[in-house]
Amino acid sequence: MIESCPKKRMLLGITFLGILTVLVLIVESHWTDARNPSRRRVFPVEQNSTCWEKEKYEIVKDCEPCSAFEIASQSIGVCIHTHFKEVLRCASGETVTRSCDKTAYIDERAFWRFEGFMFVSAAISTLCVAARKKVLNKRMLQRVQRQIANSVIAGNDNIKLKIKVLEDECKGARVRVDMSRVTYETIEAPPEFANYCAWPVIVQDNYVIAGLCSVARQIIKRSEHKKVKKLLGFRDACLMACSESSIWTKFCEVDMVSTVKSVLIDPSCYFDGNVLKLPQDLLRFEYHMSQPVRIHNVYKLAREQSNDKALKSNVPIEKLDLHHTFGEGPFMTLSDVILFPCLQIFFKLYPEENLQTKLPLTVAWFNTMKEKNVNKLKFSLDILKNDVNEIVAPEIVKQSLYTADPSRYKPEKRIYTKQKDITNSLRIINNNHIEIANSLYPYGDEVHFDWSKIPSEANPMSGALPENRAYRKCDQLENLAKAVIKLVGSGERRIVDFCSGSGHLGILLAYLLPNCTVVLVENKELSLIRAKERIVKMKLGNIVILQSNLDYFVGGFDVGVSLHACGVATDLVIQNCIKNKAHFVCCPCCYGGIHDCYHLTYPRSVEYQNLNMDHKDYLTLAHAADQTHDPNNRKTTQGFICMDAIDTDRRLYAESCGYEVHLGKLQPFSCTHKNNLLVGICNGC
Repeated sequence: MIESCPKKRMLLGITFLGILTVLVLIVESHWTDARNPSRRRVFPVEQNSTCWEKEKYEIVKDCEPCSAFEIASQSIGVCIHTHFKEVLRCASGETVTRSCDKTAYIDERAFWRFEGFMFVSAAISTLCVAARKKVLNKRMLQRVQRQIANSVIAGNDNIKLKIKVLEDECKGARVRVDMSRVTYETIEAPPEFANYCAWPVIVQDNYVIAGLCSVARQIIKRSEHKKVKKLLGFRDACLMACSESSIWTKFCEVDMVSTVKSVLIDPSCYFDGNVLKLPQDLLRFEYHMSQPVRIHNVYKLAREQSNDKALKSNVPIEKLDLHHTFGEGPFMTLSDVILFPCLQIFFKLYPEENLQTKLPLTVAWFNTMKEKNVNKLKFSLDILKNDVNEIVAPEIVKQSLYTADPSRYKPEKRIYTKQKDITNSLRIINNNHIEIANSLYPYGDEVHFDWSKIPSEANPMSGALPENRAYRKCDQLENLAKAVIKLVGSGERRIVDFCSGSGHLGILLAYLLPNCTVVLVENKELSLIRAKERIVKMKLGNIVILQSNLDYFVGGFDVGVSLHACGVATDLVIQNCIKNKAHFVCCPCCYGGIHDCYHLTYPRSVEYQNLNMDHKDYLTLAHAADQTHDPNNRKTTQGFICMDAIDTDRRLYAESCGYEVHLGKLQPFSCTHKNNLLVGICNGC
């Protein structure tokens, strides 16, 4: 039980016992002497003189042993008792010889010497333990810092300080780094599903939040300080959109971080002799800062928070022409806090005064942030020793980092649905004898399914959807559930519902397959809140919620499913399944939303890449595939053919990776205009 006692209480207990022991000895000594005067030691004296008891005296001769003759002859009476004698001289001049107890004196002196030695030994031991602990803590901190540095240098965005990293040394203890010391806490290890996503993560019950922006947003939302909560901007919308759909979020969370990593790993790639070539992302930020603010309702927010009379008045917003003081406008937001460490590292390597001419707005923003007392980070970086004689700013596409920037949209280059272009794209595929085949019936269509046995919480008919839409939603879910049931059977599998929304498909699968673990992956918080409420009502213990982008999901799984994952998301799901050698069941959506990104490029398959087809021709097929909304429109049939053409590209890509792929249609066809179903079976998985 003593090991469970805190250190402070243990020290207080030992001190108390020590003091109590001393007090007991003192009281016992005085009590014995007072109650038994006869027990006091009285030494015999020569001539029965007692002047030394009444007068001051001095010791003429210290206590010394009697001679053998004196003891044997008993010539001196005092030698009879202790065999030791001493000579005293009283103040009256009388000299007295008395017996003395040399042994007691020696024993007492030895006792106090021993006590002194033990005290000094204890003090030295305490100092040694403290010094050793300091050394071990320093070594552990250095080790953790090396692990972080190695993760950064290796390009690993998933910098994890997990329990298992130090389990050999800590035996289940967790390391908490506060950048000044390392301490140990014996706490419960995080659940397994905390490792499904790249860290940093927040874990609460069976709910995980992952991603730098999402985690930072949650920390701010849980703050009790109003000034801190203002970092989330108007209606708490700062960095709410995921990096897959928002250029600004991607810049803050991915692009700038990657740029700083590349500068740290290989600075030479930015040098040409004595010429420094500025990274493009810094120039993108500089141009962004030069543009008018275009965030929705920023003028309303400015009027609410500003003390400027011009803003408070009813001056038309067109005349206010707000420019960037911070990344998203006139007020500091979470995006500035995330970007600041990246720029701080860069300006540590390249002094800001040298970059003033090329990046004046960025330098001004950086100095404004320092005035806000944000620069709490402390790190040691050496200024690069290259002799920079010239700084070059390479050409960049002059666009702000707003998704809604009008300069991003050039109508003459975005018309992908001209009939002659669609006809040409389809002709290219036909001339190269690529078979576009759809079996019309989905994989698993023969599996029995009975909605009457499904609880109301897992049935869209009992929700808030309009009746017609609820019927169609049931048909969609039934088709995908049948395919998953046929793939899984009665086995124990981990199923991931990507882009799960409010969890209609994942919750249904968790109920139908109680032996399986179902993971919902979705980046929209409000949708997952609704899913969590239904999970609690159904008391499902085999389901985990991940508020995360597809980028940050790194867990292993056996089956990946997605219902109407828009555009690129469907291909990301298929790519993730292939990476994990998992089966996939995907119903694509928003074909016109596909585009090249840092994750993947189009076309997907080698067969399509070898076609004499421009990238524009491929995008023409994708946009034409979205023209299936009106059954009476003559382009609808053509739209379904284009859908099959794009999904055939996906099928060929998966087959080249060792998959058996089934391309069919949801039954009935009318349950959705995007009714293709791709089922990939990993051979040998």
